[in-house]
Parts: sequence; C-alpha cells; structure tokens
Amino acid sequence: MEYQCQSPAKKLTTTFIAQDGSEAPKVKSRKTAGKRSDREIFLDKLSEISNGEPTLIGNITIRNELGWDDGRYNRVKSQLVDENTIIVGRGKGGSVALAKAPGTKALNVFVSYSHADEILKVELLKHLEPLRRLSLIETWHDRKIKAGDEWDKTISDNLENADIILLLISIDFINSTYCSDIELDRALELHASGKARVIPIILRSCLWSHSPFAKLQALPQDAKAIGTWTDRDEALTNVAKGIKLIADDLLQSK
Repeated sequence: MEYQCQSPAKKLTTTFIAQDGSEAPKVKSRKTAGKRSDREIFLDKLSEISNGEPTLIGNITIRNELGWDDGRYNRVKSQLVDENTIIVGRGKGGSVALAKAPGTKALNVFVSYSHADEILKVELLKHLEPLRRLSLIETWHDRKIKAGDEWDKTISDNLENADIILLLISIDFINSTYCSDIELDRALELHASGKARVIPIILRSCLWSHSPFAKLQALPQDAKAIGTWTDRDEALTNVAKGIKLIADDLLQSK
C-alpha cells in the first residue's frame, strides 16, 4: 500500500492503492481550527480596554488597537450596534461601550396606569419585551401582585425600587385618585431626587399640559398620543426606542 501527498502549502490529498490496484476512497483532510470572527475580535478588544465595564472608549483608540481600516471597523461596529451588543457615545470622533457589563442587573421599570387602558398597556409591554430579552429592563405593574400580597405595600415597594417609571397618560389616568394623587406624586419626588427617571407616555388625547408631569419630555415623538397614530405599532416602536435610549444611558452611568 502506498500514498502520495502534495506539498504542505496545498490542500492535503491522500490516495490509497489497494493490493488489487484499485483506488480506495479518498480521506478528506480535517479542517483547521476556525478563526475568530471580526465580531469576536472587536468585542474581546473592547472588553480588554474597558476591563469588561460599560465604559465609553474612543473609536480611534479601539481602531488603532485592532489595526483595522475604517471600512472594516465601521462595518463590524454597525453590526454590533444593530445587535444592541454595544452602545454609541457622543463627542468628537465618537465612542462605543459594552451595552451591559457581565453581571449587571437589569433596570426595574414600574408601569403606572389606569385599568381602563389595560389593552394599550399590554400592547406596550409586548414592544418592551425585546428590551427585557436584552437584559436591559424588567417591567412591573399591578397585575403581577400575587394572591395574599398586601397590594398597597407591594405597589409602594416596587415604586420605590424603580429605576424608570412609566406614566401611561390618558383622561382615565388623570382622573384616577390613586394614579394622580399617590403614584404620580411619589414618582415625581423620586425623579426630582435622581433616584428614578419618570417618562410620561401619552396613550390617548386629553388635557394634560397643565399636569405636574407636563414639564417632562414625553413619548412618543412630539408627545403625539398613541391613539392618534395611523399605525399603532409604529407609535409603540417609537416609545420602545425612546425607553431603550434612556435605559442605555442609565446602565452606562451605573
């Protein structure tokens, strides 16, 4: 039995000749161990420079460390931004950071709403689910109160522990004694102290411009009530994007 082999620089080809002169089946050479992808190389370098923390690092610094040209760098960076794996900072030259450091706890999001808006609340939570899957947020609302829980204490505890408080604004919210006089007042106190970020979300058109929360930037864009949008999904997506931006900022500052 004999074999023939090409030079190492070329693909290995092995031919076995049986005693009867026939050629035995060829045995394919094993593939070399797969190389790391550009995505993995980028993330490893960013993690190395930032010590695994969600700290903004200048694009120029990372690009020089990687030794990549602008085209390659921007292509991989765009991919990671689309995946929500990294976040983009502002400033001259731009910067990026890990979207979430390993072990970082998701932000607690408290949803304050009137039960008359249950359907819209459920639709909003669906659009926030991708943020939960990214471990950016965990939402809480009163439908999560379990049998036997003291509902007033449970609501108060979750409100106090919130990082983000969503006010789902409608005429029913404004007219609700509990929403307006208890949850809203405490939410604005937490916002003023810097312990939480309050975001009004305008569900339905109503006279809210004279309310205590009117000084806060509302969602969706231009505070246009979700109920007035032609495409409700578009409105809710706009809200989810706005909440993600705030979550990214808060996680970055933690």
